[in-house]
Amino acid sequence: RPIGMMGRAMAAFLLLTAAAAPTAALRSSVPRSNVFRPKGAQSTAAGLPVQGRHVLASVLLSVFAAVVPPDAPVLAPEPAQALSKYVKSSDSGIGLFVNKDGNSILRLTLPRIAELPDLFTAQELAETIKLRFDQVGYNRDPVWIAAAGDAGQLQRVLEKLEPEISEKAPDSVRAKAEGYIAKIKPNLQPLQAALKAKNINDALRLQYAVATDLANLQQVLFPPKTLPYEVPEEYADRPQLRGRAVVEMRLAKGKGNTQRFCAPASSIYSGRYGMSYSEIKESAEDIKGSECAQENSKDEATIRMTLDGYHAPLTAGNFVYLVRSGFYNNMPITQLTDLTIQTGEPQGGKSKPRPVPLELFYKRDSEPTYSFTSDDDRRGAETMSLPFQSYGALGMARDTADLGAADNDSATTQFFFVKYDQALIPPGRNTLDGAYSCFGYTSDGAIFLKQVEKGDVIVSAKVVSGEENLVLPGGS
Repeated sequence: RPIGMMGRAMAAFLLLTAAAAPTAALRSSVPRSNVFRPKGAQSTAAGLPVQGRHVLASVLLSVFAAVVPPDAPVLAPEPAQALSKYVKSSDSGIGLFVNKDGNSILRLTLPRIAELPDLFTAQELAETIKLRFDQVGYNRDPVWIAAAGDAGQLQRVLEKLEPEISEKAPDSVRAKAEGYIAKIKPNLQPLQAALKAKNINDALRLQYAVATDLANLQQVLFPPKTLPYEVPEEYADRPQLRGRAVVEMRLAKGKGNTQRFCAPASSIYSGRYGMSYSEIKESAEDIKGSECAQENSKDEATIRMTLDGYHAPLTAGNFVYLVRSGFYNNMPITQLTDLTIQTGEPQGGKSKPRPVPLELFYKRDSEPTYSFTSDDDRRGAETMSLPFQSYGALGMARDTADLGAADNDSATTQFFFVKYDQALIPPGRNTLDGAYSCFGYTSDGAIFLKQVEKGDVIVSAKVVSGEENLVLPGGS
């Protein structure tokens, strides 16, 4: 059905408001870190009221996009070749959709293959399907229709991409790359069917499979044990993670702690496919609203954390090195707040390794910056490639005394999990981003972090994949 004149006028007004927001000009004029690094620089937080208006316009636009039927002229489907104009990463997600899913953020921040730009377009389309449900819910027809449209567009992009991959993939990985394409293709039609049938379980399962295989395809095509930039020579004597690694931690209840670990029994979001902030909130409500199923209640829980060396090679490398040495085995949880879970204080005479510099990777940059907070660099309004806007985001703790740059580089062994709450940490920009190094996300079992108490113990920590990406000083 056609959109009313009032609806079109409102859409045009909001688009113009968002496009004309001074925040964009502010960000484009902020100096690069390696050009201007005054100590004690003032934060650009003064621009936040403007940014707030910009965010409000974005939110209203997202609501408008969710309720407008897909046959309306402004949402007319575009041919696959033109999709990249409309599917764009934004400061806090994709387009108008805020991304609070750590697994999705990790997939979207893989190094891009310059010769295959449509591969990233395909990844964004796959992620957008789930972001729609995360942001708007799954009880409204327009969301299902829009998600089915994403799936159809994704299929057209993949049809264009398949011969390009066969032509451009290096001989050494061509067979693997074609294998992932072969895994993705059979899931596209069932995905569209599940979306048209409004089957949320099948839709999420198939979306996860497609998004994961697309990310695996990107990783296969990118050279292993390689970073798309050079780490500064001054850090050549530090462990570096050149790629990604997965760490598995086994948590146990501390002596005297009565709350048990509980997995939700009734939520459609079972956690098997990774859980975003919205899903964790729903699962927590399921647990809160009824007694935990006995088979899902236990004194131990296992979580997995994906560490991102592409964006934090020194921080992630230091962490993998510590895990491999057994440093975090039998480590107690020492600090617990409404926002964070912190651990890692050396126990039993364990010595601290040398400090790790503050490591930030701005979304607009092509390499990390070191030792300077975003306020120091007068980039306080900019966002990070790895934002603290996912439940279970991983950050390195450091001294907080006002000691200047030396304080910024004081991280050693203590780290924290972020218990993300949108009411406490606004998406897009918050007090953690730009002040602490984010080096990955809890990719499985994040629901258990809600049930961690002070005194609980990390019984064991081990690297289960990606250890080969750890490069030690001297190349060992």
